[in-house]
Amino acid sequence: MLINSSFFSSNVYAAFILNQLVPAILIFSIGWFLAGKLTLMIKNIMIKYKLDESIVSFSNSLLKVFFRGIVILAVIACFGINISSIIATIGATLVTIGLALKDNLANAASGVIIIINKPFKIGDTLETSEVKGCVKKIEMLFTTLCTPANKDIVIPNSKLTSNYVVTSAANDEHRISISLPIKKSTKLTEIQPLLENIIKTQEGILTTPAASIDVSSFEDETVIISINAWCETKSYSTLEKSLRNTIKKELDANNIDF
Repeated sequence: MLINSSFFSSNVYAAFILNQLVPAILIFSIGWFLAGKLTLMIKNIMIKYKLDESIVSFSNSLLKVFFRGIVILAVIACFGINISSIIATIGATLVTIGLALKDNLANAASGVIIIINKPFKIGDTLETSEVKGCVKKIEMLFTTLCTPANKDIVIPNSKLTSNYVVTSAANDEHRISISLPIKKSTKLTEIQPLLENIIKTQEGILTTPAASIDVSSFEDETVIISINAWCETKSYSTLEKSLRNTIKKELDANNIDF
């Protein structure tokens, strides 16, 4: 069997390079660059119009995948491949993959639910049955929390819509609750005025609702004092630590065992 020698001629390779390979490379390079720029431009427009940061983050993740997908299809078209058949094939493949990756589809659907219902947003402090942290990113499949130890935790969105979530940003005010165990020999009349003065002089503690200092429970050798004070939600984490440190220092300075 004879093979047409023209197949190996330089003209065939030159035509392939000029008509298909070079355009494909240019489209990929320029298209990939423009996809990133367009995604960034849309993101900046959303930021300019002060859209919710969660929507900006989620949309940016979605648009990046969409625009880059168009670029890849355009590159494939340069080689004379029928895009329509590819799209149909991709559609059928996605259905099959979707069944295999139903968890990811659930995460994507949950991401849409989070964006629409806004149970929390970027910057909120979030607490689930397992983790606690500040919401750093809300993306198509996952939400990223930053813990007090400055570690990132990536949580599937479906976990946040199927389980309970506690968010400190639900209200403008947040209660600081501290349980203080003191020796039974310590008189309440000695420690209560001291704690009241600490709360009164602690910057950031709200006067309304009023703070409270009460006996919470009795243990074998200690009495548990419950200290409750209110602050602005945004100051909660810093103020709680500061209040605990102040209480410790004042009790030590007054030789009160606890």
